[in-house]
Order: sequence, then structure tokens, then C-alpha cells
Amino acid sequence: MSVRVAVIGYGMGRYHCSDISKTRGLKLYAVSDIDADKRKAAQDEWKVKTYASFEEVLADDKVDLVVLVTPHDTHAPMAIAALKAGKHVITEKVMCLSVAEADAMIAAAQKAGKVLSVYQNRRWDSDFVTVKHVVQTGMLGEVFSVASCADGYGQPGGWRTHKKHGGGLLYDWGAHLTDQMVQLADSDPETVFAQIESRVWNVDVDTFAKVVVRFKNGLVGDIEVGCISWIPRPRWLVRGEKGALLLKSWDDQFRLRTHVNGINTEMRFDKLQSSWQEYYANISAVLNKGAELAVKPEQVRKAIQVIEAAFRSAETGEAVKIEA
Repeated sequence: MSVRVAVIGYGMGRYHCSDISKTRGLKLYAVSDIDADKRKAAQDEWKVKTYASFEEVLADDKVDLVVLVTPHDTHAPMAIAALKAGKHVITEKVMCLSVAEADAMIAAAQKAGKVLSVYQNRRWDSDFVTVKHVVQTGMLGEVFSVASCADGYGQPGGWRTHKKHGGGLLYDWGAHLTDQMVQLADSDPETVFAQIESRVWNVDVDTFAKVVVRFKNGLVGDIEVGCISWIPRPRWLVRGEKGALLLKSWDDQFRLRTHVNGINTEMRFDKLQSSWQEYYANISAVLNKGAELAVKPEQVRKAIQVIEAAFRSAETGEAVKIEA
């Protein structure tokens, strides 16, 4: 019997509906949205049950898994409520707005004996998959510096322009880049120093953030996100003792310079293939076959530590030491 899934929020939620409907072992069962037009669109497209309120979803015993595609500030309270109601839960990124919220969510999942995960789909981006592969194969030697950037120039819109909803670039793109950095480091974050700006656009959230995080194993990660950069930095620049890896933009080839067997080598190559669909394939395997969860909330908590420390650092102008 397939796991019955309810998607909460049919804005970006429509993309979740598409992937869920294609995944063996999952059944798109219901969509909830406060907007009547969106509910009708969901019903017309997917022939699913629709609900006007989250409470109706929680009261439906047939719902096994809830996917929260809602504003960032709602993730923690809605996830905890769903877990208490006996549902498995996936939240969109960002998982939540603080380490305290992350801890409360993890505790609720443990108490309920239910799965909690975060839709960190960009772990399956082809550029990140390629960087991770190159690092893990040792082609760069010991890696000591990773610079990752997602910026450009354009006016933000919608609820993401409001601080009360957890808007801003650091909670948006930053949630992906910090999570990717934690995966590459494979270590706990130790200190964070950040510059955060709210410029150009008339919004009360950050439009630029630079975050430098040192991990306990010595790796230094340099993350930039923003929407006020007329000329963007390279997407990736990874430095190791025996080589370096560069990706200038999303559409470019990778450039690798390395020293192998006494020979200096330079090459260019395309990104490895990958698919976001693998996220939901893993969720299905976890719930139907007892497989290991790919995106664990304890992992994502480390990224929340970095983001929370970045805001504190920007306020004080000093590096922030991260406690366990």
C-alpha cells in the first residue's frame, strides 16, 4: 500500500505534487491551501482531495505524510503539530528559523516515532554532485577552502521580502548553500563570521550575505548569496593541496587543475547527471522498506547553526563560536 501524502501550500507545492506523483510507493492524496482558486487548480490537475485548513489535514487519519510548502516561519509549529497528530513530516527549506526550533522539531519526531526530513533537493544538483565527487576521489588532495556563490541582480518579491516570515536571501538560497557546505565539510561548524546587507531594494530583509564558516576539521567555507550583484562571483572555487576546481557559472564546464603521479594536469568536463526526484525516491524507500534517510534533520540542524550564528555575527561585527 502506498504512503498517502498531503501537500500543504499549492504555490511551489505544485512541483512537489509532480515529483510525488511520479514516485513509486507514494500516493498524492490531498492538497491544502487557504486560497480557493489554488485548491481548485490542484483538484483539477491531480484529482485529489483538497482542504481549506491545515487542521482538516491533521484530522484525516488517511494522511500518512505531510509536506509543508509554506512560509519559513510556519515550518516549526506546523511540523510539530503534524508529528503530534501521528504524521510523518517533510518541510521545505529552510527547515526552521533557529536552532531552538530545530531541536523542538527533532524532539517531537523522536517522541512520535515518525520521520522528519527537509527538502534539501539541491543536494542532488548536478554541480554539487560533481564537486562532492571530485573532493571525495582525492583529486584535489586535502581540501582546505571551498567558496560557493549564488547571486545576481533582481528585485525579490512575495512573502520572502518580509522578515516576520523568515524572508531574505540567507534563509532562501543560503539554506541550500549552507547545507551543501556542511555536506562537503563532513564536520561540525566551529566559528562563523558574516557580513549581511539590506540594500538597493526597499525590503526589510537581507539582499546580500557573505558567510565565512570554519569547521572543526580546519576547512573554511565561504558562502555568498544575494540579489544586488551586477557581476556574480564564480559558482564554485574549491582549493586543495594538490589542485583546484572552478565552475564560473551554472552553464559552464568545470575546470580542474591538479597534480597526479608527478604530472600537472588541466582538464575541463561536464557536470555529472543527477535528479531532484531522488529525494522522494529515498523518502519512499525509508517509509516502505526501512531504508536510511538521506536528509536527516540532525544534519540540517548544523546548517541552521551556521545561519543563526551568521545573523549574530553581522549584528556584533565579531566572529561567533558555535556551541554544540
